[in-house]
Amino acid sequence: MKNVKFGKWSGLAAVITGGLILSASSAFATDVILSGSVSAITTVTIGSTTPLGSTLGTAPLLGLTVATATEKNNVTAGYKVTVTSASSAAQATDHSITTLRLTGDETTTPIPYTMTYGGTTVALDGTLGTHVFTRTTTVNTPNGDNKILAITTSAATSAHFGPYTDTVTLTIAAL
Repeated sequence: MKNVKFGKWSGLAAVITGGLILSASSAFATDVILSGSVSAITTVTIGSTTPLGSTLGTAPLLGLTVATATEKNNVTAGYKVTVTSASSAAQATDHSITTLRLTGDETTTPIPYTMTYGGTTVALDGTLGTHVFTRTTTVNTPNGDNKILAITTSAATSAHFGPYTDTVTLTIAAL
């Protein structure tokens, strides 16, 4: 009979030990926290540009596409694009020149022009010498939002010989 008792106690000990190590009715859970962030994207890039050509002084340029800008933004408040002309308002210290113009050397008369950006006329502010486009939407697409930059000039038949230039700067910032 000693063997029988030993056998009963031996079986009981196995159940107790088994219950302490693992019970079929208990569960153990842990959390894995997935966390990250998306960086703000607010960019404007210029694709290829089109030169004004040698007909600048002899024939008008009507809505000539000079560049395509690609705006990208994923900030939900929106963004603004500021257009500045180096030869126009930015040249005057008081920003009083609000006419866009192509300039040559110091002895030449500037050639005035008009510009559209994304189909909207660029009108320089007399105080800041810039034009600001405010966009209150996101442009969260892989290709962005393309905006055509186009200019129109009249036939500047009285323009002097030589090169004429302007540098148009596009600056983008999240709101």
